[in-house]
Amino acid sequence: MSNRIIETIGVLTKKERLASVASETNCNKFVIESIKPFPGYHGLTVPDSLEPESLFVLTKLMYNDERIIRSIQAVKKITDLNFDTAPGTISLHNENYNFIRFKNLSYMQMGKILGYFEDAGIEFRRAKKVAPHETLIKVRKFFRMKETTKGVFQDILDKNQYYVQIPLMLRWNTFERITMDIKYNMEDKNFDAAQTSIYGEEGLMDFVRIFDKDCCQGKLLHIKEKYEDAISKL
Repeated sequence: MSNRIIETIGVLTKKERLASVASETNCNKFVIESIKPFPGYHGLTVPDSLEPESLFVLTKLMYNDERIIRSIQAVKKITDLNFDTAPGTISLHNENYNFIRFKNLSYMQMGKILGYFEDAGIEFRRAKKVAPHETLIKVRKFFRMKETTKGVFQDILDKNQYYVQIPLMLRWNTFERITMDIKYNMEDKNFDAAQTSIYGEEGLMDFVRIFDKDCCQGKLLHIKEKYEDAISKL
């Protein structure tokens, strides 16, 4: 068993169904949320929650990642709330917007936290109604993963997320088609897949992020082999 641990930054790309937040957030900012955070996973162990999995708040300007990360550091110094935050980009109505993604915060806590970010120099777009629709999301975040089998990693902080290494980055449409083909030909097709690219010692490393609450190494290796086989035929 490998003891290799990777701690680095990278990008997670996924498609989710988003809509403007209907719950009270104590703010007038442009906040949207995922209607179903892991659309490819249909396990009965995912309960309906009264609080969000993730909230995305659109910024007024296209701030670079360094500016966002420094503002996150500043806010975390003045609050004892334990939340996870990352910058990213989203496409809405054929236009790209930058956002700050929040996890582990309730709807009611958003107004106070966004006030701290505004004090740190980050401006947000004003609230706007968005009907539910599917779109691509790119989150630029810090990854901590441990290799369990050669080319297969488990997220250290979220034990339900895994990463299977593939030889190259696919265009989203190709990735989506291959994923559907793999699921169609699997008996246990209950998992959610997204794309991940991280910075490693040898350069960029590409993965498929798998979310599955009842996964095993055999299933992960099978998925990895299926992606590798499909990529070899491109």
